[in-house]
Order: sequence, then structure tokens, then C-alpha cells
Amino acid sequence: MANMDYLVIEDIHKSFYGVEVLKGVSFSAASGEVHGLLGGNGAGKSTLMNVLGGLYTKDSGRICINGQEVQIHDTKAAERAGIAFIHQELKLFDLRSVAENIMISNLPVKGPFRLIDDKKKNEMAKKYLDEVGLNVEPTTRLGELSIAEQQQVEIAKALSLDAKILIFDEPTSSLTNRETRILFEIIRKLKAGGACIIYISHKSDEIFEICDKVTVLRNGENVGTLDTKAATNDELVSLIIGRKLEQYFPQLPPAPGEDAPKVLEVKDLVNRKLAGVSFSLRKGEILGLFGLVGAGRSETARAIFGLDYLASGEIYIEGNKVKLGSPHRAMKNGISFLTENRREEGLVLKMDIRRNLTFPILDRISVPGAGYVRRKKEMGLVKDAFSRFLIKATGPEQRSGTLSGGNQQKVVLSKWFMTESKVLILDEPTRGVDVGAKAEIYELITEMVSKGLSVIVSASNKMKENAEEKM
Repeated sequence: MANMDYLVIEDIHKSFYGVEVLKGVSFSAASGEVHGLLGGNGAGKSTLMNVLGGLYTKDSGRICINGQEVQIHDTKAAERAGIAFIHQELKLFDLRSVAENIMISNLPVKGPFRLIDDKKKNEMAKKYLDEVGLNVEPTTRLGELSIAEQQQVEIAKALSLDAKILIFDEPTSSLTNRETRILFEIIRKLKAGGACIIYISHKSDEIFEICDKVTVLRNGENVGTLDTKAATNDELVSLIIGRKLEQYFPQLPPAPGEDAPKVLEVKDLVNRKLAGVSFSLRKGEILGLFGLVGAGRSETARAIFGLDYLASGEIYIEGNKVKLGSPHRAMKNGISFLTENRREEGLVLKMDIRRNLTFPILDRISVPGAGYVRRKKEMGLVKDAFSRFLIKATGPEQRSGTLSGGNQQKVVLSKWFMTESKVLILDEPTRGVDVGAKAEIYELITEMVSKGLSVIVSASNKMKENAEEKM
């Protein structure tokens, strides 16, 4: 049975660079409850949870846990309050052992010199691994595990801290369906043990499956809390975007006929992940690469763009055989690629939005031979990108690493749309993007295709299922 109001957040305000991101948000969740947190990109979900997790300090408001007000000024204070944050981008150490990652905040010591007690460390870690159902040796190097297994290690780490409040931020974004089922079983077990669980997601099907209640944020405000047993998907969508979404998928332009010219053709691509991949793409066509995580979709896209080595195979652009081998050559031949790993490969996080947007098109906005950028032309393109993609930021000079995940994705997308390529390869283009932004992205793709762009969309079976649910 859930206990009411184990976690109570009252009137939380938070501003960045003079812009109010949280506007008096109040929120509560019970022990023995999974409480979903939904909202569009930049709605304040992650900011609110970062305040709770000690990564940000609130400007004003109160946080109460089990009836007592607590002051959370940093992550250590959050740990002491029994709060654990399982981030979308896992905060673990690849080169350390599983046991070291789990016990990093509470390593057992022995003797007068307080040396680490390795035997006890591994025994304690094994206990927490058993609780999350992960059958690996505590001495295993973390980097040898899959993303799903690393996530289980992160949860085991939370249990080692005796966390009573667990925050999951987009936890299934890199998981297969089978791995998602395992995660949900762990969450249900934690719930049965009395944990208070906050589940941040853009996926309404997951919210309805795993959550008891759901709260929706929009523009830094709580716009509604619903019981998932009584709520509908249309209600959630309306709360998220502030209006009824009339159309999720736009009308596709007519498919090109057999006489349409081939813009891209690949023959027998082979490397350590690919075994003879062949296909062709016509002008004005959208080609889907579909398969399970690990089936070779991303590897095919990366090989074409020159990010991954090709042992053999041939690539033709508009009938001409080309040797790519690097992103620079691929771009010179009119190919752009949106990676699924935006933080490590899609953006320079320490660089501002403006420079991230215009980096691939510097030759178009620079004065030939002079080496400087035409600032007026650059700002015109940047302003257009902000408008078309509804990027929520303080302005073009905001550092990209401070944006929400969805707004980071919008920056990457708009960057590649500006290159005016012949072929645009999109690997999981709507990952971490809210329902309204997804519809906007689909609309932009069809708009560009209608103008002659050829697009390859690489998507997992989970993306397909989410799409079918909306149709």
C-alpha cells in the first residue's frame, strides 16, 4: 500500500541566465509508487529532478521527505537524504570494476591504515547485484558490460546507498525490448519494497505500463497530475503541448517511381559488424533501416558516413563510384549523418549553439580567402533554425551542454538540415524528443523530401511500435 506524500516539493523556482525555468513547481509522490514525469523539451522535468538530486540549487521553495524539510545543496546531501538519480547518460567508470562502481561512495576499509577491504567490497557488491538480478562477477570491468547491464549496476549502486527515492531519467532510450522488460521487473520489485520512484519519459506507452500516476510539466509549471488507470493518451498529449494534436504523422509525398535517379547505392558493405549490406536510395525517397538494437542499422549508417572502417564494398553517389572513408569526404559528396549518440558525436557540448549549428557550413558563410565569417548571414541562418525547430534556449550564445536533451537533438537536426545535402541519414532521429517535437520533425523530413532530398531513417523496433501506437 502506498504511503501518501513521502516526497513533497513545494513552489520550486529556478532561473538560468535570468530566464526562469521552474516557475513555482509543486509536486508530490508516495512511497510504494511509480510516478511518471512527462513534458515537452525544456518543460523543466530534468531541471526539477536535478534540483532534487543536488546537481542544481533551487532559488526558492521547499523539499520535504517523510514529513521533514531537507536542504539539498549538492549530490552528497541528496545521497544523505536517500535520493538516487539514474541518469540517461550513466555516471559510471568504465575502467573500474563493477564492485568499485557500486561501492564507490561507501568503500569498506580495514586495518590501521584504512586500506580498502577488497573481499568485503566484492561480497557487498554481489549482494546488491543479486537484488537487481544481474549475474556478473563483481570483479568484472564495467566497460565489458552492455548498456542495460551498466544500468543495472547503477541501480545496484543506488541500493547500496539505501536510497528510498529513485529517479529514472529516460532509462529505456538505449535498451532493447527484452532489456526494458528486465528493467520494469526491477522497478516493480523496488516499488513493492516501498521505494518512491520518479520515472521521466517521453514515451506514453511506458508511462501507462509502469506508472501509477503521471504529472505533466509545461513551460516550467505543473499543468496536471493524472491517475494512469483513468487517463488517456490524448489527454497526456494535450497537456504536454497545450493543444490537441490533430496529426502525428504528416501526409507523405508520392514515392518516386522506378525511373527516378538513384542518388545513393551501396553494394556488399563488409566490416566486423556488416556482412554484405546492399541497397539503393532514389531522389526524393525515404528509406527505412529497421531492426533490433545491435542488428547493424547504426553500423551501416556509420560506415556510409565514414565513421566506421569498411573492409570491402562499393558506394556510388549519383552513379559515380566514390571512396569516402571519412565524414569530411562524405560531406563533400553531399551526405549528412545524424548520430544516435548526440552528446558524444553530434555536438561540441562546450561550444555555443550558434557555432554548433554553423560548423558544417562554414565554407558557405565565410568570405572566400579571407578566413572570417559573414556574421549577418550566419545569424540569419541561426535565427531561421531557432524558429523552424522551436529551439528553447536563452539565445544562440548559450552553451549546448546546458540544453535539455530534446533541445540538443533539435540543434543537431537543424545543423544537418542546413547543409543542403543530397542524402540525409538519420539514426533514431526522435530519441529523447517530446511528442509535439516528433510531429514537427516528421513534418520537416517530409518537407525536405518534397524538395528532392533523399533520406535514410534508421529505427529500432521500439520506435516502430511507438509510431504504430500513434497511427
